[in-house]
Amino acid sequence: MSASLDDLVAMTVFARVVEANSFSGAAARLGISKSAVSTRVTALERRLGVRLLQRTTRRLSVTQEGARLYERCVQLLSVADEASDLLGNVGTLPEGTVRVAAPVGIALHPLASMLRALAERYPRLQVELSVSDQQVDMLAEGFDVAFRIRPHPQDRSLIERRLGTERMVICGAPEYVSRRAPPQVPHDLMHHNCLRMKGSKWTFRMEEGPVVIPVSGTLVVDDIAVLREATLEGVGLARLPWSLVDVDLREGRLRTLLEAYASDVLDISLVYLQRKHLPHRVRVFIDFMTEHFRKLFRGG
Repeated sequence: MSASLDDLVAMTVFARVVEANSFSGAAARLGISKSAVSTRVTALERRLGVRLLQRTTRRLSVTQEGARLYERCVQLLSVADEASDLLGNVGTLPEGTVRVAAPVGIALHPLASMLRALAERYPRLQVELSVSDQQVDMLAEGFDVAFRIRPHPQDRSLIERRLGTERMVICGAPEYVSRRAPPQVPHDLMHHNCLRMKGSKWTFRMEEGPVVIPVSGTLVVDDIAVLREATLEGVGLARLPWSLVDVDLREGRLRTLLEAYASDVLDISLVYLQRKHLPHRVRVFIDFMTEHFRKLFRGG
């Protein structure tokens, strides 16, 4: 039985379903509808005369025949990716869509400012950016790249490229600081209105070692952009990433406090799926962001 062009397309769709372990995840990665994915897989099963996937309302599993076919599809797609990558490097600019996930703080700054430079260098590259402080399932949701702020659970299916260390700063608006005596030591924060992210802990390096200060305040949020805005409005003090408030500090809209007591530092990294041949569009995005983030953190 010789494979038709439709068969090759259907095999590609089938492989993406197996990798995402869902029809919706495969649809997101391929940029087509969930119904189109289902139609392609059903047509392939009918053409081959075997059941490739077992479907229920709660789960999706691969049959023995499906597992054997998937192994062949992986080889086929690997060769196709390699050929496409070679063509993409021969005198042409990378093009296509890179699906990226990023936390709110990174997306606001510095990523937003870097996207302009990326577009100038690679005008045929399109970035589809999803912004959320919730950690995404890259495979299931079809993302090519994700920015991560550690500590976070390690995932052996992902390759991690470290971009730098982000330091956290305690800061407040001049209006707030003028109304209240500025804290001289971390324990003074217990007498201030401390605005914070949900679930966060304020840790400081003291002579006796790291100390968590039990702060409290009138605002607990799950969006760091809202936290920054409330701090700028003088509502209270906050613990924010340096890169997010760098401009605010330089222009006098915010002031840093307790600089003698180093607060937490966070590792910023870029993660992507382990693949033998990374698409050219994804590789140039990763290389570009690595270069620019490392410059930024060296400067910070």
